[in-house]
Amino acid sequence: MIRIQSLRDSAKLVLDLAGDYKGQPHREMLLDGLLYGVLHSKYRIKRQYHVRRKNGRPKRIDFRQPGLNPVVIEFAVRTTQTGNEIYGSQNRSELHKLTRQNNAKARYLLLLDVAKRPLASDRLKRTYQSVRGPKGRGPRMSVQVIYAHRSADCHFLWQPKRRQ
Repeated sequence: MIRIQSLRDSAKLVLDLAGDYKGQPHREMLLDGLLYGVLHSKYRIKRQYHVRRKNGRPKRIDFRQPGLNPVVIEFAVRTTQTGNEIYGSQNRSELHKLTRQNNAKARYLLLLDVAKRPLASDRLKRTYQSVRGPKGRGPRMSVQVIYAHRSADCHFLWQPKRRQ
C-alpha cells in the first residue's frame, strides 16, 4: 500500500523530471504521463479507474492501486499561468469522487505545484475547510490532501462535512 511519505517522494521526483522539459508550459496532461510512469514502476498503479454511480454519468479516478487494500489517487497541477488549480473550490469534484470510495484503504488528492514560489500550507488548508461533502446518503470517507512543490510540501486530512 502506498504511504503518504512515499507518494510525496514520488511527487517530488515527478516535479524534478518535469523541470528537465523546457519550452512548453507544464499542464496536467503533460505531467500525467510522468506521474503514471513513476507510480506504475514503483507500485503497479492502474490508470483511469471507472467509478459507477447510480444516477448520472460514470466518473473516472486518475489512479488506483488494486489489491486487498486498494488506494485511489486524484491529482491536480498548479501551473505558472493562473495558479488557482489546487485550491479547494477548484477540486471539489475530485474530493467528492474520492470521499465516496469507501472500499479503498487510502484516498489521496495529490497537488503538484510547478509555479516558481510555493504556497503557504495554512493558506492552502483554509481553502479546503470551506469545501463541503457531497449531497446524498451513504458513507463519506476522509481524504488525505498532499501538496508537493520542489522546495516545500505538506499534507493534511480533509473531512467531509454533511450538508444541512
